Amino acid sequence: MTFKEPSTAVHVRFGEFELDESNALLLRNGTAVPLRPIPFAVLCALVRQRGSLMTKHALLDQVWGHRHVSDSVLKGAISDIRGVLGDDPRQPRFIETAARRGYRFVSTLTPSASPGAQVLQGPAETAGIEASRTRSFVGRATELTRLRHAWDRAARANRAVVWVAGEPGIGKTTLIEHFLAGLAGVACGRGQCVQLHGTGEPYLPVLEALAELCRRDPEAAALLRAVAPIWLLQMPWLITPEQREALLGELVGANPQRMLREIGEFLDRYSERQPLLLVTEDLHWADRSTIELMDYVARRRGSSRFMWLSSFRLTEVIALDQPLNALRHELRIQGLCDEIVLDSFSEAEVAAYVAERAPAMAADERFVRALHERTEGVPLFVASIASEVIDQAAGGGPVDAARLAGSTVPESLGALLDHYVARLAGPRRQLLAAAAVCGMEFRIETLSRVLEWDASQVADVCDELLRERVWLAAARPAEPGGTAEPSWVFRHALFRQRLYDGTSATVRAELHRKVGAALERERASGSGIAAAELAMHFDLGRAPMAALRYYAEAAQAALLHLSPAECLTVTERALALADQSPAGTERRALEITLATLRGVAAFHRLGAGDEAKGAYLRASALLVEEPSHPMAGLALHGLGFLLNLRAEYPEALATAERAQALAARSDDPLLTLAACMVQGQALMMQGHPLAAREALEQALPMLERA
Repeated sequence: MTFKEPSTAVHVRFGEFELDESNALLLRNGTAVPLRPIPFAVLCALVRQRGSLMTKHALLDQVWGHRHVSDSVLKGAISDIRGVLGDDPRQPRFIETAARRGYRFVSTLTPSASPGAQVLQGPAETAGIEASRTRSFVGRATELTRLRHAWDRAARANRAVVWVAGEPGIGKTTLIEHFLAGLAGVACGRGQCVQLHGTGEPYLPVLEALAELCRRDPEAAALLRAVAPIWLLQMPWLITPEQREALLGELVGANPQRMLREIGEFLDRYSERQPLLLVTEDLHWADRSTIELMDYVARRRGSSRFMWLSSFRLTEVIALDQPLNALRHELRIQGLCDEIVLDSFSEAEVAAYVAERAPAMAADERFVRALHERTEGVPLFVASIASEVIDQAAGGGPVDAARLAGSTVPESLGALLDHYVARLAGPRRQLLAAAAVCGMEFRIETLSRVLEWDASQVADVCDELLRERVWLAAARPAEPGGTAEPSWVFRHALFRQRLYDGTSATVRAELHRKVGAALERERASGSGIAAAELAMHFDLGRAPMAALRYYAEAAQAALLHLSPAECLTVTERALALADQSPAGTERRALEITLATLRGVAAFHRLGAGDEAKGAYLRASALLVEEPSHPMAGLALHGLGFLLNLRAEYPEALATAERAQALAARSDDPLLTLAACMVQGQALMMQGHPLAAREALEQALPMLERA
C-alpha cells in the first residue's frame, strides 16, 4: 500500500505536543517521540477532522486505502497513539471513542508558525510515509533495497524466493513490515509458523496465508475450487458441507504430490491476474510439508509473478540441522533463492536511532557507546532501553545520559530480559506467564478462562501492556468462523520464552492443562484450533489420555493433508507417550489407531520396510484384546499387503486367517475384504491363480457393504 502526500501538510500544536506531518515528526516539549507510520497516519487523519466523528470505515479507507483490514488493526493503531500521548481512554484529553462507531480528536489545536502549514478542513487524505521511513527505519537501507529489487523482478514474471535471516531481536519482522508498507496494489497473504511440541498442522503458515488471501479476494476461493480442491478442503469455512463431501470424494486416491501440483498451478494462475506476495514468518518452526512445498515452488519451471518472502532464526536452523538448512544451501548454490542476513546495529546506527528520539543524548558519545556495548547492537534491545532512558529523562529523572545507560542496561541480553520481567507487577506478570504458555499468539477468551478472570479485566491489562510497546502487539484478524474476541501477540519470542522458562514446571503443567481445556471449549463452539495444538498442551500438561486422543486426530489430519512425514512425527511422540501411560481399554484403542496410522504413513514414506511392519505388528498384537476396534480391518489389511510385498507369504496367509476369524465374530465387512484380498494376493504370488481368484471373488459381495 502507499500513502498520498497531502497538498497542505498538517503542522499544529496540542497540549505539550507538536505534530509536523511534512517532516513526519511528533514532538513532545520539543523532543521527538517515536510513532510508527500507520499510527502516525491515523493521528494525522483525526487531527484534520478535529471535533468531528471519524467512523472506523472512514479511517480504514483513508489510512489503508482499499485494503481489507479488520477493526482490531485500527484499534491497535489507536492504542499505539494513546500510549505515546499518555491518553487515558476513560478520561481522554486527545482522542475520544464513540462506542461501535469511531473516534474523535477533541483537543484544541494551535497552528504552528511553519510557512504554508495549516489545519485542513474538508476531505482528509492519508499521511505520507516516505519521510518517516528515513526517520524511523535505521540501518537497513541495503536490505530494503534488495527486497524491493526482488519484488520488482517477481512483478516482471521472475518467480522469487527470498529469506530474511538473523538472530532473535535483530529486526526481521520490522524489515518485512517496512517493505510491505511501501507496496501498492499487491495481493498479499501472510502466515505465521508456530512452535509446537513435535509437529504442527501440515502447511499451516501457507493455509493461513491462503485464508487471508481468500478473505480479501473472493475470486481466490473460486480459483482454489477449480485448480486446488484439496487445499480448499483444508479451509471448511469457505465451502458448504455438501461441497466438502464432494471434495472428499475427489480426494480418494490422491497422493502428496498432488497437493504440490495443485498449489503450483494456483500460484501461477492467480499471479496472471496480479502480482502475488506470500509472507511466512518464523520459518525455523515450519513443518516439513511447508519446507517441501518451498523447495517445489523454487524449482518450478515457467514464469510467474510471485514472490515468497520468509523469515527465520539462522542459529536455530543451523544448530538443530533442520531440513530448511539443507534446502537453503541447495537453493543458494543453484541461484534459486535470495538470502538476506541481518547483522546487529553498528555504533553509528545506534547513534542514528537515538538521534531521532533524543538528539541531545545522541550527541553524548559515552551514552551511545554504552548503549551499543551493553545491548550488543540488537535492535530490539536498543529500542527498549533507549525508550526507557528517554522517558526517564523526560519525566524529570537523571539527565546524565552515560550514567543512565550504565545503570539501566544490563550486562547481557539474558540479564536484560530478567530486568524487564522483574519490573512486572503481580497481576501483569501472572497474565503474561499464562499468555506465554498459550503461545506467541493468544486470545482474550482463552486467557480469561485460564486465569478465571473476567474478560474485560484481561482486556484492560492487555491494553496497558500494549501501550507500553514492550510486551504485546495487536495480532492479525482471526480466521473466519473463529472467535470474534480480539487476539494479541508477544512483540518478541525472547520475552515470551523468558516468561515461560521462568515459570515452575508444576505451575507450567497446570497452565498447559487449563489452556488445553479452554481451547477445547473454543473448538467446540467452532474455532479452527488444530488437534496438534491441543495435543501439545495436554502432553505438556501431563494429561496423557487427552493428549493421545488429539495426537490420533492430528495423525489422521496429516494423512488427510497427504503428509505422511508429519504423521510419522506425530505418531512417534504419541506412541512414546502411550508407553508411559496407564494401561487400559482407552489406551489400547488409541494405541491401535496411532500404530495403524503410523504403518500407513511409514509405508507411503519409507516403503515396505521394518518401520511400517513394526507399526502394523504393534497394532495387530493389541487387537487380541480389542478385536472390535474400528481400525482392525485397515491394520490387518495393511500388514498383510506389506507382508506380501516382502514375499513373506506364510505370515501374510496367517494374517488373512486372523482377519477372517475376527470378521466372523464382528460381522465387519472391512475385515472380510482384508482377509480375502490378502489371501488372494498371497496365493497369486505363490502360483495358485485359481485359488487366488476364488478368494478375491469372495470379497466382491463385501464391497458394497464396506
